[in-house]
Amino acid sequence: MVIVWIVAGALFLLFLQERLYARYWDKNLTVGLAFSEESATQGDERMLCETVENRKLLPLPALKVKFAVSRQLSFEEEDGGSSVTDQFYRNDVLSIRPYMRHVRKLPFRCKRRGYYTITTLDVVAGNLFLSRELPKSLRCGAQLYVYPKPWRDPSFLQALQKLNGEILSRRHLLEDPFEYRGIREYSPGDTLRDINWKATARTGDLKVNMKNYTALKAVRLFVNLEDGALLRQEAMLELSLSMAAGAAAFFLGQGIRTALYTNGPDILTGVLVGVDAASGIGHMESINRGLARIDLEKSVPPFAESLGKRVTQDGARDVFTVFLSHAAPEDFQDLLCQCLDRGMEFAWIRPVQRRQEGAIRPVLEKYTQQILAEGEWD
Repeated sequence: MVIVWIVAGALFLLFLQERLYARYWDKNLTVGLAFSEESATQGDERMLCETVENRKLLPLPALKVKFAVSRQLSFEEEDGGSSVTDQFYRNDVLSIRPYMRHVRKLPFRCKRRGYYTITTLDVVAGNLFLSRELPKSLRCGAQLYVYPKPWRDPSFLQALQKLNGEILSRRHLLEDPFEYRGIREYSPGDTLRDINWKATARTGDLKVNMKNYTALKAVRLFVNLEDGALLRQEAMLELSLSMAAGAAAFFLGQGIRTALYTNGPDILTGVLVGVDAASGIGHMESINRGLARIDLEKSVPPFAESLGKRVTQDGARDVFTVFLSHAAPEDFQDLLCQCLDRGMEFAWIRPVQRRQEGAIRPVLEKYTQQILAEGEWD
């Protein structure tokens, strides 16, 4: 009889805990993932923080946390709890006591430029006797910008220094209507709006305001992400983006207003990535974020077709334009010849390999600087 009561009690306990866990296992349970920082540069190391918090009396003897993230984030821990195929798959098994908070930090290295997100994660709980699994999917908002590493090859920096000298020597000086540097005698050609009437009444002679000058300095960076080769040269496209990051940082460091336009689609919106000219605090970050979100997995439209009007728009003669393109398609070179005909100031920086396809027209050679991509691009 005693054995019967023991068996009945055990079955009741099994039934009771199953009902309790089925109803309350995820109550006051918080599971989240977050990157240690919002941004990084290619090659940097960061951490992914995994947080589990159980704010109730019911313990969770076995809780599995599963998620997937891009394989371009190289995690140091690749043990039995993880696998790597096209993505990095993590499967952690935890034992969570009542009112316990568990935080685990997973270090990783950013192998490649990009925009990385973890949108969902799965949690699977076991009941007290591990006789049943209770799954649930949760939304996750973890995101990380990995900026391209600025290209700092000596030949590239030398080309930028040369361009900076040309910009400073050819810059246009404009009068600033809000800043004065003194008063002078009236001379033919001065307008009525420039006359200082108080000084004229005081002296009896016409006096005009002398305005200060401001230097109009602006650079536009155009990045052409057409491949132009039979076999896709993704490394050369990534090099063009690294050069764009390096050039933007250089010109902004010189106090020059800088804009960036590409024919690469945004991975979130699908529109072509472009950042208008500015030089304020945070502008470099805006450029870096735009470069990080370019999706090279999608095909890009021809540069001349998608950005030709912007290149030759009104006011283009008042800025210096830098083209970054390893490909040399005919329509792209046609566009550069149009820039020549319009009297625009521009330069073409072309990363090349030792056996680069596509010849440059003689008329454009004067405006072209070819940068040999060595090392891993050989």
